[in-house]
Amino acid sequence: MDGQESTVAASRASATAGTTSAADDLTAHVYHAELNRVRFLLRAYYRTRLFKIETHAVYVLKEPEVLEKLSEQEKEYATSYANIVEEHFGSLLGQMPEGYGSMLQQIEEADASWDMVPEPNFDKHVFCKVNEDRGDVMLDPDDPENTMDLEQNDIIMIRYRLIKKLMEEEVVDLM
Repeated sequence: MDGQESTVAASRASATAGTTSAADDLTAHVYHAELNRVRFLLRAYYRTRLFKIETHAVYVLKEPEVLEKLSEQEKEYATSYANIVEEHFGSLLGQMPEGYGSMLQQIEEADASWDMVPEPNFDKHVFCKVNEDRGDVMLDPDDPENTMDLEQNDIIMIRYRLIKKLMEEEVVDLM
């Protein structure tokens, strides 16, 4: 991206000096448009990532394998966001019955386990691209007949929990 920025800056400098042709001017506009597109995509990616961190901040902080995947800035952001939210709800949570006074506290109900910490929906469908041929792969250990033939460069839509292990092995990438 730095290379494109310097190319755009150089073509703008030559345009102000009056030494460019129409083709050079068009090329500069194409580079500039592409640079804006990349910036837009990066901003959208960062906004989505921060939204997910905010939505599941407490879950992210209590799960070590998730926490290690975050950058230092994201860890700081998640920590400060969770602290700010807990401080904001502090007066309300202090008036709740015992066991409900903290956002981080786990609660076991008699009939089923219930957790105050929202977790991501691992049954949500995602798009992924297959990086290598794997042939017929069993996706769900609870259902041995649930298999799929994975070939390199295939793009599939599947539940996240079914491909999580393959993603960790770098067989598939999320799109």
